[in-house]
Amino acid sequence: MAEPYDRWHKKRPQADEEKCTAHNKVPSREHGRGKRWLARWRDPDGEQQSESFDRYEDARQHLTKMQGSVDDGTYVDPRKGEAQLKAVAEQWLENQTFDNPRTYAQYESRVRNHIIGPLGSLKLRQIKSSTVQTWIKRRLQVLDETTVGLVFTHLSSILAMAVDDDLIAKNPCETGSVKRVKPRRSKKAAKDVPLSWEQTDAVREHLPDRYQATVDCGRGLGMRQGEIFGLSPEDVNWLQKDKVVHIRRQITHDRGTLVFAPPKGGTDDDPKDRFVPVGDELAVRLAEHMRKHPPVEVTLPWMTKDGEPVTVRLVFTTRERKPLNKNYFNYLWKDALEAIGAIKAVNGKPVGKGRKWEECRDKMMHALRHLFASEAINEGVDVYTLADLLGHEDPAFTLRRYVHRVTGAVEKARKAIGQRYRLAA
Repeated sequence: MAEPYDRWHKKRPQADEEKCTAHNKVPSREHGRGKRWLARWRDPDGEQQSESFDRYEDARQHLTKMQGSVDDGTYVDPRKGEAQLKAVAEQWLENQTFDNPRTYAQYESRVRNHIIGPLGSLKLRQIKSSTVQTWIKRRLQVLDETTVGLVFTHLSSILAMAVDDDLIAKNPCETGSVKRVKPRRSKKAAKDVPLSWEQTDAVREHLPDRYQATVDCGRGLGMRQGEIFGLSPEDVNWLQKDKVVHIRRQITHDRGTLVFAPPKGGTDDDPKDRFVPVGDELAVRLAEHMRKHPPVEVTLPWMTKDGEPVTVRLVFTTRERKPLNKNYFNYLWKDALEAIGAIKAVNGKPVGKGRKWEECRDKMMHALRHLFASEAINEGVDVYTLADLLGHEDPAFTLRRYVHRVTGAVEKARKAIGQRYRLAA
């Protein structure tokens, strides 16, 4: 096994040459310059490679590692690890293609803000497992766990590409120490619904009158927040007995601009639209809302901020006859949650002017969709139909993430089994 070369001292000194006082060895012309220990090895092509170290032990370990990787066929030229993460991340971004143009903008925003921003100046060889662990800890101080989990998958994919391109030997995101601390993309579903029907009744009463019917669209139709904001009276067949709502658009953001778009995951070629039945009671509530707050024509670009303008009559708009913005609406929602005692504020500032609340992601407007799913299952709707109503391709995902225990479910089970025994008697 080869040993590290001592650059500072002669390997074969003459007998009469004077020794240095620091090491008691004959100094070379490089004595005291740069790093003392040089690891030298031959790559798979037979070319000599080298790297200098301050400590003998570091040089010896590196030399052993390099020679071992040559022998087992896993050798990666250390010089390739000099590339900055920023350059590799930008190349990875350029290679991403999506049917929905907004998706690329979302990827780009996450990568630039949370990967290139804090880590981009590092060389690939400098990114160790400990680097990733520290990055995760710091991201969790500014982002929720689900978002950090999503950004982590981007970082892992970027470094996996670097491995495939032989820039680094292994992906530090895939080590055991990182896997133990990496955030989950989604948390395990709670057993009970995040908000009960009674709580959503109370939230409804504490919202401004013009927004109260949004609660009914969420818990009665399983609509996402953006789909509720994009609902038009033309989407409901009001004159038919078996009424249905055609959920075919949402209001969302593209690079800071409100736009109309197909429902989540939809494109112009595959819009992911769906039809959901509307009960008479819910139809009456929506009709009463539109009587008090007539629909307003709103024009927004389609899909992207530069998209073709589209005009739609909307059921829900602001007092200024503008489309609803989730950032504004979420303040109202949290204020209502606080009013019913579901969450607490963490400061005394006014709503919309700096007031903040405790973490309540599971109780935001999306909780209405969970309530819709749980009540439907409790009333006997099969999971395949429910998945269609929610716009899910995988019924197992619907069960795993959206179905919870609702009020009275245990007693209903007791009565159902009792009924079976009575029928058998």
